[in-house]
Amino acid sequence: MEKLIGKLQEWGTRQVVVLADSNVAALYPRYFENLADAFPCHFMEIPAGENSKNVENAVRVWERLLELNMDRSDTLLMFGGGMVCDLGGFIAATFKRGIHCVYCPTTLLAMIDAAIGGKTAVNLNHVKNCVGLVRQPDYIMSPDLAFLETLPAEELKSGFGEIIKYALIASFPLFDELRKTEVLSADSIQESWIQKCVAIKNRIVESDPCDYKERHVLNFGHTFGHAIEGYQASLGQSIPHGAAVAAGLLYESELSEKITGLPHDQLLEIKNLVRRHFDVPEFSKELWRKWVPFMHQDKKNKEGKINFTLLKEIGTPVISVYIQDYPF
Repeated sequence: MEKLIGKLQEWGTRQVVVLADSNVAALYPRYFENLADAFPCHFMEIPAGENSKNVENAVRVWERLLELNMDRSDTLLMFGGGMVCDLGGFIAATFKRGIHCVYCPTTLLAMIDAAIGGKTAVNLNHVKNCVGLVRQPDYIMSPDLAFLETLPAEELKSGFGEIIKYALIASFPLFDELRKTEVLSADSIQESWIQKCVAIKNRIVESDPCDYKERHVLNFGHTFGHAIEGYQASLGQSIPHGAAVAAGLLYESELSEKITGLPHDQLLEIKNLVRRHFDVPEFSKELWRKWVPFMHQDKKNKEGKINFTLLKEIGTPVISVYIQDYPF
């Protein structure tokens, strides 16, 4: 907390708005007590869940910032998981063309992915991250692993799905560690895994901060994953981001064997790891028909073709693989 207070003083911040989801606000009502002793702090709460990542909540927070007469020296602090980071980062980047943005990630997914890299967005008409921009946060608080102890099992699995992605695109040794994990719990999550994922993402983002080319490797598993999330949302149902991505990892690995030559033995290892922790249905034409309208809304598409990131082998991704028709 001392580092954060020092940053705020350095920026000349007069006041801080802490934006949290309802789950985190209930669990940790006094977490920023020391911060409130140093700066005027205002707390805003939004309902937990991906459905809250919308324009309506952005407007509500913008209006509150306006009421408080926040200026560009002031700070919006996101206290929560990926939804809060995405939504709050978008709000901070756009209010008065940018106020200071701080993330305090409380979920495994946010610690390794959502809080890093500067992608901000809201969903629109069930299309994932349809409206947004890239704007790096001013400060990210160090992961507090104690948060994982209160994380629901499905959210822990959600973060683990993204850890698998990092291993598949960049680190066979990390994949080797993950496949030895039999049961997921807060205690089984290694701090070294988080550090490796953060290092991988930072390295990729530094090479392509605005997501023009190299950064597309991070989309492995996400073309299917985001389509699954969008389809479920259109039914009024939700699926954790990491669970949708885990399904995407499996399907896009199968596609990799067919198109980019992923060795069959590696495909089997990927399937074994994903299916050990996630319930993923066998791929079918019926599922393709349900999901393909959402894949056609993917931001990375070109000339009506769906853009995939695939694998040549574990640790060697291939970007910009375009597919138009049912690929299996």
